[in-house]
Amino acid sequence: MPIALMEEEEMVPRHQKDEHRPKLAGGAGWKHTVPPPLPQVAPQSSSSFIPSSRNYNDDWGAEPAAPAYQAAAHPSATSLPEVPRASYPALSNNDDFDDEWSDEDEEHEPSRPSATTTTASLASNSRRDLSRSHSEHGADRGSSKVNKNINRFSNFVKSGVEAYVIGDSKTSTPISERHEVVINQGIIQWKPIQQYYTCVVDKPKKESKLKGLKSFIAYSITSSLTNIQVSRRYKHFDWLHEQLSAKYIFIPIPPLPEKQVAGRYEEDLIDHRKHILQLWVNKICRHPVLSQSEVWLHFISCTDEKDWKSGKRRAEKDEYIGGSFLNCITVPQQPLDPNAVDQQVERFQRSVKTSEEAMRVMQERMNMFQKVFAGPVKQNWQKMGSAFKTLQQSFEIDETVASRRLTDALAHTASEYHEIGQVFDAHTKNDMEPVLENLYSYKGTVQNVPDIIHVHKQALQKFRESEGRLSSMEAEKMKQRIDAMSYAVIAEIQHQTAEKVEDLKSTMGTYLKRQAAFYQDVASKLGALSARYD
Repeated sequence: MPIALMEEEEMVPRHQKDEHRPKLAGGAGWKHTVPPPLPQVAPQSSSSFIPSSRNYNDDWGAEPAAPAYQAAAHPSATSLPEVPRASYPALSNNDDFDDEWSDEDEEHEPSRPSATTTTASLASNSRRDLSRSHSEHGADRGSSKVNKNINRFSNFVKSGVEAYVIGDSKTSTPISERHEVVINQGIIQWKPIQQYYTCVVDKPKKESKLKGLKSFIAYSITSSLTNIQVSRRYKHFDWLHEQLSAKYIFIPIPPLPEKQVAGRYEEDLIDHRKHILQLWVNKICRHPVLSQSEVWLHFISCTDEKDWKSGKRRAEKDEYIGGSFLNCITVPQQPLDPNAVDQQVERFQRSVKTSEEAMRVMQERMNMFQKVFAGPVKQNWQKMGSAFKTLQQSFEIDETVASRRLTDALAHTASEYHEIGQVFDAHTKNDMEPVLENLYSYKGTVQNVPDIIHVHKQALQKFRESEGRLSSMEAEKMKQRIDAMSYAVIAEIQHQTAEKVEDLKSTMGTYLKRQAAFYQDVASKLGALSARYD
């Protein structure tokens, strides 16, 4: 009888069966969207692009004087009270690059406590949607404005920021990771890195398991901090990105390269992904907080499988994520002027918006430039080479000495024109691709900024709504927590501003130098050819 029922069910058209299936809420899980290694990371300049509380100037390229924030009338101690080759066609969802955690990778893990689980997943998910680009022009910001606002409100509550603001943040384990915000010559910033180091992503290698049924690419990572070489797969980077996004909710985590792309084992794609991963680790190494993160240090130094799994579980059970992480930060004693904070955050938001649009335009133009060079320009040079070859052949009938010299010159010209066409093609990869990769990284990072700023605004609004209903002592404690959060946000604004300036200077300066060398090389080839006709 059950067989008959089953056979009868199979006769129902598929589209009719689908109509009776329950609809699942939500969509596919968010995925993030990470050039050459830095030989040496220069210490971050103490020069600031952070405005003072009295004079706001939108010229980010300048270095305005930045006097300290005006202290409130009653200062109090505030040691904190308890984020191509332009594009490739997407693969089907079935082709997962073997980048998900599976039973073969490790045994079943106990879940973290429910409250922490909610915090981690919400913080991670809400950040991941904005940190991964899905096209050569950057990610679509996604759903409707209503859905965005709902997600941002949920993030404020479920990430633990609201609990922190009202003093209801609950943790049961001691703090093991501490960070500090300082004021240096009137500039609010993260305490500078005491020991700079670099990491090199190299040696991508195709590996397999289950007798070849599953294959993946593994990358070696070597840190100058320990000189230890570890092997990591894309899924490890993806997992780390989630942990960093969940824990450091006020730090925009840079994007990883796209996961599901066609031709994943082709040499150019593997090289492209390696460059994005290198950009990603460079950003982490240069960040005063992320470079000292316990989960990051575990990622770049652990070689023992048992220790790796233990550290992985420890990171996933971390209670100091989202809003609770603010308990791990020590800030200066003087209170902040709320109006000055508002103005500075708003100015940063405007700058990010205009910069992002400018980067989008630059990315589009560079993509078009790249396609023209690799396509029509290359082809036209090589077609001209063929024309010179035809001309050379027409002179081969003559047997005079002068004719043979001209024939030889035309043959060399045909060959060089064909070679110049290849040089234009190589130029798109060697000189233009790094620019596109840096633009991709910048856009993927700043796409996290609106959510960060929105959560900060909600915290300020919560304080304003609660201030009149609290006793003076309770209001003072809440103000200290709000100031601690604002110090962290402003310190991150300072870091992101300095990073943007340095990145753009380095990227465009290098590009133009390579442009000059490229055209000088072409000019040299043409000059040598012209001498053959003398």
